[in-house]
Amino acid sequence: MNQQSGNIVTQFFAWLATIAAALGWTTQDFVYFIFGAIGVVISLLSFVLGRIDARYKKREETKRTKIIEDMANEARKVPLKERHSAIKVLSDAAAKADS
Repeated sequence: MNQQSGNIVTQFFAWLATIAAALGWTTQDFVYFIFGAIGVVISLLSFVLGRIDARYKKREETKRTKIIEDMANEARKVPLKERHSAIKVLSDAAAKADS
């Protein structure tokens, strides 16, 4: 018999079948298990990264709110005749923050 060395794909499936047989599973069950585990990992990563993103957004909103509150406090100190321009600056800043 003329044996040839298998390529990497053949070796991969040979190991896959060997591991599945050692576990007492069919190869199909083992592949389903692997893809299920990959799905769980993707879901967990998505959840964790979503929480990190939400925390970052909350920090940014807190900073933005503090800045606007400071600007509003400064606008209260402006005389009434000039207050219109101070309020205009606040509304422009809020519009830029929303976009």
